[in-house]
Formats: sequence, structure tokens, C-alpha cells
Amino acid sequence: MKIKLLLAIAFLSTTTFGQLTGTVKGLNITKPVTINDTVIKVVYNSKKIIKNPPAFFYNGKLVDNTLMSAFNPENIETMNVVKKDTIIDSVKYYGRIMIQGKTTSKQNYISLNEFKLKYISPSENATVFQIDGNVIDNDYDKCLIDEKYILKVIVTPVDNPKEKIKLNIINLLTKSLKNIEESNQIILR
Repeated sequence: MKIKLLLAIAFLSTTTFGQLTGTVKGLNITKPVTINDTVIKVVYNSKKIIKNPPAFFYNGKLVDNTLMSAFNPENIETMNVVKKDTIIDSVKYYGRIMIQGKTTSKQNYISLNEFKLKYISPSENATVFQIDGNVIDNDYDKCLIDEKYILKVIVTPVDNPKEKIKLNIINLLTKSLKNIEESNQIILR
């Protein structure tokens, strides 16, 4: 009986006071966030994390992978993956993703700059585009979007003379199920 009691105490003490050290694959231990937390968590959102990005082609045109959310997925006919390195304009891509869209009259692909000229009031401010909250930091003349897949455009002017910042943040919300659902919600106050 004494041995069983001694083993039970030893087992409980090792499980109670034991710790994992180092990293364990697939295990992510985080402390839950509460309103009383005193440490501010800073996260740098950088899309440069992808070390070996593939080149995305939509109907034969090179597009940025962040713009794929601006294309209606129901308009995709086929998608092929080519696992061969490609160099385009002295940029090395690790593979190609070739997407062929359905040919319908419901599509109208234009660049972000063309979209800005067509829908946004002229301004001297610099422009930063977002699509569904994701910042687009590529050449706006080469970034194509499906004009008919845009649900809403939110323009936020930022004018901070002390920091010498004058810009317009243009957030394009796509016709994704989530965005449509959120736009149909009525909030009573």
C-alpha cells in the first residue's frame, strides 16, 4: 500500500511540475488573452514570409497572388500547377500556377489604377489599396481585379500634417460570402 501511495505521489508531482522544454512539432502553447493583460502584443504583418512564391497567371496574364481574392472562384475553368522555376523580368519564381477563367460577359478585368480613375474622386493624395483588408504593395498598373466582383469601396482619407502624411486608403470588399453576409446584417442601437 505504501508503494502504491508513493508511486501515486511521484506521478502527480511529475505531471504537476513537469515542463516541456524546447519546441515540439505541432504544439503551440499560448496564454489566453484577457482584458487585464498589461503587455501589448505587436505583430508585423509581412507577406514577404513566403520564401519561394510561385508565379500566378490568370488567363495568360501574370497577376499578384494577393489579388487572387479579387477573382470570383466560380469563374475559374481550370487550374494547372507547373513545378518548374521561371524567371520573369529578372524575378525568380518557384513554379507557376496557371488559372484559366471561364469566358463569360460577367467579367471585367481592369487594373487598380484604372479602377481608381473610374470610381474614385480625383485627389492629390497618395493611394494605398486594400482588398478585403489585405494591403496591396505591388505595381497598381499590373494588378488586375474583376470589376464586377467588387461589392463595396471604402475610401478613408488620412491627413496628418505633423507626420507629413496625406493619403487615401481604398479598401475594396469583394463579393465573397462573408462580405455579403456582413453587409446584409442590420444592427439596431
